[in-house]
Amino acid sequence: MGMVWLATDELEDRRVALKQATGDDRSRTLLRREATVVARLRHPNVAEFFGEVQDGDEWWLVMEHVPSSSLATLVHNDGAMPPQRVARLGAQLADALAAVHANNVLHRDVKPSNVLVDSADVAKLTDFGIARVLGTEATRTHTGLVGGTPAFLSPEVANGEEPTAASDVFSLGATLFAAVEGTPPFGETENPLALLRRVATAPVPVATKAGPLAPVLAELMRREPQDRPSARTARRLLQDVVDGGDSRPRPWKRGAAIAGAVLALVAAMIIWWPEKPALGVGDPRTADPCALFDLDAIGAFGTTELDAAYSGIARCDVIVQGAGDSVVDLQVEFKPYPAVPEGLSEKLGPITVVRGRSASDFCQRIVMLPGNVGVRVTADHDAGSPMPRLCELADSVTQRVATMSAEAQLPRRKAQFPPESLARREACELVPAEALAKVPGVVPVSGRPGFGDWACFWPNPATGQGIDLYFDRGNASFNERRDGRRSRIDGREVYTEPEGAGDEAECSVKIVHRTYPDAGGGTKSELVVVKLGGRSATAEGHCAVATALITALAPRL
Repeated sequence: MGMVWLATDELEDRRVALKQATGDDRSRTLLRREATVVARLRHPNVAEFFGEVQDGDEWWLVMEHVPSSSLATLVHNDGAMPPQRVARLGAQLADALAAVHANNVLHRDVKPSNVLVDSADVAKLTDFGIARVLGTEATRTHTGLVGGTPAFLSPEVANGEEPTAASDVFSLGATLFAAVEGTPPFGETENPLALLRRVATAPVPVATKAGPLAPVLAELMRREPQDRPSARTARRLLQDVVDGGDSRPRPWKRGAAIAGAVLALVAAMIIWWPEKPALGVGDPRTADPCALFDLDAIGAFGTTELDAAYSGIARCDVIVQGAGDSVVDLQVEFKPYPAVPEGLSEKLGPITVVRGRSASDFCQRIVMLPGNVGVRVTADHDAGSPMPRLCELADSVTQRVATMSAEAQLPRRKAQFPPESLARREACELVPAEALAKVPGVVPVSGRPGFGDWACFWPNPATGQGIDLYFDRGNASFNERRDGRRSRIDGREVYTEPEGAGDEAECSVKIVHRTYPDAGGGTKSELVVVKLGGRSATAEGHCAVATALITALAPRL
């Protein structure tokens, strides 16, 4: 499509790369489109765009000059790379792709020759010549031609389908596969049509030299796009390999019975651990908490009713009606944990199980997975007479979760969220920065995303508290308290709940995003909740701040 020149920017006194379009209209169009795309991107692992210049009929892009070799050149000259190095480069590239996708851009040609690696082993993604901004131009670069390089295309694109962010993730996996194995996953051939057919129809090969990187590559290159992790999750999976240190596979041994003080149930069971480390949750947005329940096993404790939308998006509940009038809310919920929670714990192969809080009416366990993610299992006495085997009920679910986690990545959701669902939004992006900037002590860019990006926390160092925003679900009507009040903002129903005083003062403000029919014939709601608390203000003071934030975000719903 053109030539690239090494040049000197005399105004800035720096070396730059000049990309020049050839004389035909198509190359000029592609170059202008590349300028439009890369102008949106600012990331340390994306080659930086400085500007564009027109000289008569010629168009030039001014790009960052990266003294480097391409990943393709490194593999060609030196052969296959160690898994640890490939994982480190891959984590950088996945982070770059996550930023690209966050800007609604698809790269569409991720491959080793489009990855630059400098002397400090910093990787940069480059060449956005056939990239596109979602919702703008057609996917194909030219009538009848598929965009991309056959050896690194995803199966669906090789089949002529529309590329998606998941297609870029597959190409990233294929690029890392080539780096660690020395050859692309589907081999090489001088016949591009034969290679396209192989990519479109052949089973995805398994990496044999990748050690602990192999399971991650398998996830990135899953044949079905919906089964692949997002670029952001891919970055976490690759970083887990980097943090593991040893480039050899960890030898989880099959075998003996594990008797522990943590779970009474475990002492009577034999657990067979796999020979590879657990893959954990995978893509948070497709992990299915409801699939962690075995309703037949739970049925030994009473009649069961599964509610997939009882509360948060990362949670699933089973209501257990026990003997007499006993009702227990049995919950599983994915939650991020910066460190293993305090409490008596047991290491079960690659999984850590922590005994959480327990009482006559409450019992909690936490199954810690790779990537600082946990599955919190809670048995909560809801109504009627207490259930005498409450912790045994929690332990039965915990045992299943631990076993499933050790054997493979946890199950995926059977259906995608509807386009209008909050599950497709990112909590940290919902509140305008100017609204956050009005809260004393809060830095707008300091938001810490929760599991699946369905929650966000902005810390306030001045008060030791902060702003909690999270997506919730439940019955269509609010569970009103006497001190709660209803209102409307931007045409949407809002419910405000002030509570407590002093250190205990807090306020939650909820706004309805949408209502929809549930499978049982009732109606459910999706809500955005903003919660503040602490001595820094009264409960009503917290309500005023939370209401202002809800008012600012309401037009974005």
